[in-house]
Amino acid sequence: MRRPQLSGDRVQSRWWYWIAAVPIVFVFWLVTVAWVAFAMSIDPSFVGDSAPSFFVRLLVAIPHATVVSLVAVGIPFAVLIAILPLAVFQDTVAINRAETGWEPSSRNFALSGLLGLIAAVVVGIFTIDISLAIIAGFVLSVPFALYYLRERHEKLGVP
Repeated sequence: MRRPQLSGDRVQSRWWYWIAAVPIVFVFWLVTVAWVAFAMSIDPSFVGDSAPSFFVRLLVAIPHATVVSLVAVGIPFAVLIAILPLAVFQDTVAINRAETGWEPSSRNFALSGLLGLIAAVVVGIFTIDISLAIIAGFVLSVPFALYYLRERHEKLGVP
């Protein structure tokens, strides 16, 4: 049995894969933070011997785990934040070219996607902390990527 053809099947663009990677990598990073914080809290020497219980050590370990996990996934984060505006622009251009009935504004969506990169640069300049800059970029990029993917799904059926 064949599935019915969706209007999104006519769009010759796979740029939305890059957009979908933003929340996926963010969730992967959150899991990594949780795992590293758990591992750090098992050994009291990492977070200090004065912490009375495992849960207190876990709470103390979270900021350290955030920075440690960014060492592993910081470069992919930075690349995704930088590629997001281009991916949104290219995907919306392809959608408009396919004449699916949904005509997203390529310029407006791309500028909205650029906000995460701008936030990362501004925070990086003022704090001189690259990990905080990447986190700031994702604070704006993840909700926008989820919004765009939801709109794309509702209008085209894909993803």
